[in-house]
Amino acid sequence: MPLPWERIGLVVLLGATAASFLWGLDRNGWANPYYSAAAQAGSQDWKAFFFGSLDAGNLITIDKPPLSIWIMSLSVRLFGLNSWAILVPQALMGLTTTWLIYKIIRRSHPAAPALLGGLIYATTPVVVLMSRFNNPEPLMGLLTVAAVYFIIRTFEDNRWSWYLLAGTALGLAFMAKQIQAFLPIPALVLAVLLFGAGTVASRLVRLLGALSVLIISGGWWMALVDLTLPENRPYVGGSASNSVLELTLDYNGLARFLRFSADPQSGQAVPTTSENQDGGLARLFNANFAPEGAWLLFTALICALALVVLWRQTARDRAASGLMTVGVVWLVTVYAVLSFMGTMTHTYYVFSLGGPMAIVVPLGLFLLWTQRNRAIPRVLGAVLLIGTGYVGFRIFQYSDDWGFWPPAVVCATVVATAGWLLARSPSQRLGTLAIVAVALVMAPVATDIITLAKPHAGTNPLSGPVANNPQALSAHLEAARRGEPPLARHLGFGVEPSADVSALLRESEGTEWAAATYTAQNAAQYQLASQRPVIAIGGWLGNDPAPAFDQFKALVADRRIAYFIWQQPIVDGIPLGKDAVAITDWVQSTFKGENIDGVRIYDLRR
Repeated sequence: MPLPWERIGLVVLLGATAASFLWGLDRNGWANPYYSAAAQAGSQDWKAFFFGSLDAGNLITIDKPPLSIWIMSLSVRLFGLNSWAILVPQALMGLTTTWLIYKIIRRSHPAAPALLGGLIYATTPVVVLMSRFNNPEPLMGLLTVAAVYFIIRTFEDNRWSWYLLAGTALGLAFMAKQIQAFLPIPALVLAVLLFGAGTVASRLVRLLGALSVLIISGGWWMALVDLTLPENRPYVGGSASNSVLELTLDYNGLARFLRFSADPQSGQAVPTTSENQDGGLARLFNANFAPEGAWLLFTALICALALVVLWRQTARDRAASGLMTVGVVWLVTVYAVLSFMGTMTHTYYVFSLGGPMAIVVPLGLFLLWTQRNRAIPRVLGAVLLIGTGYVGFRIFQYSDDWGFWPPAVVCATVVATAGWLLARSPSQRLGTLAIVAVALVMAPVATDIITLAKPHAGTNPLSGPVANNPQALSAHLEAARRGEPPLARHLGFGVEPSADVSALLRESEGTEWAAATYTAQNAAQYQLASQRPVIAIGGWLGNDPAPAFDQFKALVADRRIAYFIWQQPIVDGIPLGKDAVAITDWVQSTFKGENIDGVRIYDLRR
């Protein structure tokens, strides 16, 4: 039974986590309008719910499997369309994941490292940011961490249920974020083979069973969609060939990891290049990625090194050794993939580091602390703390808006290092442990406070303050939020319609779609404001062949679309697909437009 102080600590941890994830949540509005619009569509139409359609008219889907959308859609059905209904499920997922991190560590280690693991996870800036946002990350994180929990149970007994639950959790995580959800698999397989209960043969058989349920739980929806005749379902957004399998292997696979993508005109794989490609071991420490999750990345790498170097001398039971293996291999896998993956990389992908860092840092610190009377652990501990402070100091230099936090973090680091080297009495040791924990999470908490103080929306939300380098992503996004240039606002956030335009769309009764426009973020904004379906011509960036030109003309002839909303920055600024170009030219030459609140709108019923 846990001691009273542990129960109190867990209650405080979870209570503070819930408060930070839920406080002022509605200031984020629709967060990512793209996913909010899909949740809205799913709450209005069960076919849209199943396929993950962007609109209730079921013309095109989002570019991910719909598991996270299903949860939001059900919430909207129950509580109505509002930001709380969309975002509270994400916050609860983040809270549950924090609890699971504690449970994972607690099964083989004392209460202190388990509580520290939960604290590190709950204060990692990108975790706080995403737990208040409607991207698929919170659900993916919950399911991958759940899979880790089920696997560590296999170190204690060899029951089939733990393997099948782990495989199911990973398959469902794939249904949330596809290939990114598989990053823990190398660590889990290696740990089972080395430290799982039962014979090696029985473990291999059970791993094959876990693989089978992973394929079933992660692939059944894909199979049903691709086996459904195209005319009976919406177009698969993000794919060049109207296939979920192609979406998985290319747009959400090769295009992100191997720097290849599909040409929207031909559907053929072509190389992607970028002059700003920043791949390498230093990528996650640059101004774009570091504030999200690199505050403790150096710390985690040193802890991983300590666990590897000192494992033989300090190996405990099977469960502890297995958890160390999971944490270290998972951390290294994620770090390597994020550091070298292709150009389609969002900063919030650092979310995948939250789980392994929250496991490796407490395990490494616990090991070094229990062995601190030896020279190597004592030196490694001091290097770890000094390195943590130095990395924090360098990240602070990326912005001028940190206030008093940089000197406070430096002071805490100095005190923690001195205590680590000099503490002798029990009271000194207890005080040192407390200040070490404070020194580790102080910079992430500073980032979280700034993050919580302002709203976040759009395609790529960011933690912390705006960078002082005008070329940094946060500076570009801040300019885009202001509409500088207008194209950036259209692409990153979508342009919110005026009250008059929203009313016009709401009153377009008798049509299946209130309007058609580009891009998907703009269409989502119009749809959320009017609460009527809006077609995103060409999907995310206007490149998908949906609707096809002839299909669009047929819909107009049948009076199923009320309006076409012209977006001059899009027409001028991005290369639309051939169908989107043909639709644009035809509408402009066939119908007469009028300006409403500065927006050019074509009535397709005239």
